[in-house]
Amino acid sequence: MIASANLSSWLPQAASTQAQGVDTAFYGVYVAGAFAVILVTGLAVTFVRQFRRRLDDEQGAPGGRANPLLQGLWVLAAVAIAVFAFAAGLPGFLDSNAAPWMAYRVQVGASHEGFRFTYPNGHVADTLHVATGRPVRLDATTADVSHSLLVPALRVNEPILPGRTAQAWFTATMPGTFDLRSGTWGGDTYQSLGTAVVAHAPADFEAWMTRVSDIFAGRTMEQAGELLYGTKGCRACHSLDGSKLVGPSFKDLYGHEFDTREGVRITVDAAYIRESILTPNVSVVAGFEPVMTPYEGKITDKEIEAITAWLRTLSDKGGVPAAADSTGTTTAAAPVQAAMDVAAQDGAQAAAQEGK
Repeated sequence: MIASANLSSWLPQAASTQAQGVDTAFYGVYVAGAFAVILVTGLAVTFVRQFRRRLDDEQGAPGGRANPLLQGLWVLAAVAIAVFAFAAGLPGFLDSNAAPWMAYRVQVGASHEGFRFTYPNGHVADTLHVATGRPVRLDATTADVSHSLLVPALRVNEPILPGRTAQAWFTATMPGTFDLRSGTWGGDTYQSLGTAVVAHAPADFEAWMTRVSDIFAGRTMEQAGELLYGTKGCRACHSLDGSKLVGPSFKDLYGHEFDTREGVRITVDAAYIRESILTPNVSVVAGFEPVMTPYEGKITDKEIEAITAWLRTLSDKGGVPAAADSTGTTTAAAPVQAAMDVAAQDGAQAAAQEGK
């Protein structure tokens, strides 16, 4: 395995300024460890073969005397390998714990629902977007159990412990999309903590930030609601294909009747959706646990309206969904508006005929 291994392909493509130091330490420790394994294994096989007991050996032959010099050299060699490993990793460790003072700061929230990235302007996303060539500092906290922030391509792996704020930083060197996930087992929803780091050229990053700061700009209410499904963490607990996760599926939810845990029959309408978002554990659908985090104070009325409009499009009882212009203002649906326009034109023509 050692002879045929292509060491350069063992790690993902390096995409940060810290990667070179991490890779050097990794490969250095690997080579030192491989040398030690080969040496010990080779000596063990040699000694077993060379000094095995033969039939003509005298019974009870005295053992050899210890050689203090060889023992001392062996201990020093082991200590030297340990010191080398420590020295190889120390610069990178110190550097990773001291972010530049001008770094772009992003707040990271980790929970069983996934990662949430809050930018300095208040925008919240479930994907981390950064600019290349610009140091980025991540201040991470967890709302439940231990997690970790793992980005292999950027050589970032920072544990996130309850009650503490973990700090990590990096500088992306090339545009691209890189895996970001939790490297710590955090329960049944562990796999939901998978997202990405998207590195943009500086100009592209500024354009992206301007575009996403207002989720209603250039989108219908339904499109904004679908976007909120990802940024607000809904996707971690609610599927779109009818499968059961932590919460009920959003497929064919709106307009249908369900029983609550208390045995009350309810119809999922705009009022119930609003209640389920702001105070979700009051009327929980039977078969599910009241574990959803309340969003009261964390979401606007317009965002709730957008989510409701989007949920209607996922249901066979959603009716005619609301639409929105480029500013996000709710308008009548296209067929209804067209009928109104035709009626107005007919009325105008009738009035013109009477005037003649």
